[in-house]
Amino acid sequence: MNIQEKRARAENYGGVRKTADIRYLVIHFTSNDGDTAKNNADYFAREVAGASAHYFVDEREVWRSVPDNCVAWHCGTRGTYFHPYCRNQNSIGIELCSRVDANGIFYFSGETVEQAVQLARGLRKQYQIPQGHILRHYDVTHKLCPEPFVRNAGAWQAFVKALEEKEEDEEMVVYQTYEDCPDWAKDTIKKLVHLGYLNGDEQGILNLEHNMLRGLVINDRAGLYDWK
Repeated sequence: MNIQEKRARAENYGGVRKTADIRYLVIHFTSNDGDTAKNNADYFAREVAGASAHYFVDEREVWRSVPDNCVAWHCGTRGTYFHPYCRNQNSIGIELCSRVDANGIFYFSGETVEQAVQLARGLRKQYQIPQGHILRHYDVTHKLCPEPFVRNAGAWQAFVKALEEKEEDEEMVVYQTYEDCPDWAKDTIKKLVHLGYLNGDEQGILNLEHNMLRGLVINDRAGLYDWK
């Protein structure tokens, strides 16, 4: 997926974090009619808004406004949190550009939803985010956002279900070296090599299948390699 990038002003987002801390995807809407992903990226790069999202999505483009390894201010509240764990610090915020129909009701075009599915699916895979950790802004703070997915629960369930689809060759991927491994797994692999659990062959080739790598990371996050 081709992702354009324009960095938001530093006043609009927080500090650096470990990508291993990313555990949730939070879906939003821009609450505009006819805006574009680039419009939004330009705005947050230009204005001091005191808010941000990592990505903006429209029918044709995806723009990254805040790097994944930085905290975007997209789902915080001074009020009550209705989700026990999801916060700005451990989530990625994705804003879908909205449209308004003849009755004044917000909706998403099919093309925007498909773009968002592809983006979210890729981020899920990259950071090993569990399926149950795909949330609406509404699920975190009860804000009416993203309105089309709050008012239409069926549309939201269809979006979430679409993320379950796997690329046909995903489980066939083999990572030969540490450098080949995705970012979400490198800390685990470095730890296991240091502990002597992973040595590879005489050339240091690891040959880790995707499912094996995912299992090692899950065990690491559960603390199974911290005893030594």
